[in-house]
Amino acid sequence: MAFHYRWFSHDEELTDELGVRHSRALLDRKEEPAQPTKYARGEIASMIVALAAFCYGVWTGIAPFILFGAAFLIYEARRIMPMFFGPVGVPLANAMRGFSIVTLFGAVVLLFL
Repeated sequence: MAFHYRWFSHDEELTDELGVRHSRALLDRKEEPAQPTKYARGEIASMIVALAAFCYGVWTGIAPFILFGAAFLIYEARRIMPMFFGPVGVPLANAMRGFSIVTLFGAVVLLFL
């Protein structure tokens, strides 16, 4: 594999000092443990917009805005449940995901009534 361009070559990571290729298990063991998932790019901005919609709905008394903002904020808050509650947080996060989807559906239904 020495014919590759130097900046595209990853041979140094795949072999040891003697040139013997590492096994996949050894490569996986070298990798750092996965970090907890962080919010993707733009999700913080969308949470701010959802919070603004929620506050506007509360201020004016428009129920679909309140439900839409609450549904999105509940959906995004599900990621932090396992950090606070440990193993019990995973089922709580799943329940929050389901509740937020139902709340969003209720906001859409309420919008057309």
